[in-house]
Amino acid sequence: MNHTISHYPQSLKVRGCLPAMGYSFAAGTTDGPGAFDFKQGTTTGNPLWNAVRDFIAEPTPEDVECQAPKPILLATGRAKFPYEWQPQVVSCSVARIGGLFLAAVPGEFTTMSGRRLRHVVETAAKGQAKRVVLAGLSNIYSDYIATPEEYQAQRYEAASTIYGPHTLDIYLNKYTELTDALITGKTPDAIVQPPDFGGNLITLVPPVLWDAAPWGKEFGDCLEQPQKEYSHGDLVVAKFVSGHPRNNLRHGRFYATIEKQQSEADDAWSIYATDADWDTKFIWRRDSKILGTSTAEITWSIPADTPSGTYRVHHYGNYKYILGGIYPYHGFSDSFTVK
Repeated sequence: MNHTISHYPQSLKVRGCLPAMGYSFAAGTTDGPGAFDFKQGTTTGNPLWNAVRDFIAEPTPEDVECQAPKPILLATGRAKFPYEWQPQVVSCSVARIGGLFLAAVPGEFTTMSGRRLRHVVETAAKGQAKRVVLAGLSNIYSDYIATPEEYQAQRYEAASTIYGPHTLDIYLNKYTELTDALITGKTPDAIVQPPDFGGNLITLVPPVLWDAAPWGKEFGDCLEQPQKEYSHGDLVVAKFVSGHPRNNLRHGRFYATIEKQQSEADDAWSIYATDADWDTKFIWRRDSKILGTSTAEITWSIPADTPSGTYRVHHYGNYKYILGGIYPYHGFSDSFTVK
């Protein structure tokens, strides 16, 4: 894809390539060398490895010309099964907190590439950036980003710069545009969204066959109740009849919360802590693979600044019925006081 870059004194037209990994990628780095006969700094191909490469995905003559002087070892931009091997659309963003500008980068910038990116963001901010920080890896992974000069040497980082010799120039231009849009309030030009391959994922993890509750119990029942009273620094422990957590990954939600009573009159509770807090732990155990029974142990180490009051543990989950179907459940522990 052709790009017009404007962060130079004059506008230039450069070309981004379909993703590809070079020979020196397989050579590894000085502190972690690769296998076989691959060496860093390789700028010529090998008929044997090219034949192996072409069996997987063969680059076109245009790909080879675009990536030069990188000899293509893996034409990842041409490999589509079960989904594209490397991204052709990446997410870039710039955030601001006062005078701090954060450039969220979707790859590993070399030291000099990072310096150049910080410089263009600072310049585009027109004096409003007191400090520019690169925040990576963010959003997606697009391997390394080497400078055009480093790209010519084709060491490990350059061979892993997947969009060709002008990769950095394209990123610099995009972050200049994003920074300008951030400080002026302008809406960026039409943006192509990265594809979502969530429905194409392949997993080697065996599926959940079924879940079952012990005799006389229901999912969400509390098997081990907390004590009645606790002090700061104590450990609260509650154990529940549970289903397998993989039945529902509960993205953006919780498997466990610590709730504080707000009003005893109308039994009103609010979430005080979740399983995302450092002071809590959610520990799931499969008790019997044959019977499908499992338990969830939820612990809370009470911080010193916890307000006095009445609390309870709330567990959420989903179980898989033996005859099919996945169903939600939840359960509470008895209440306890923190003094």
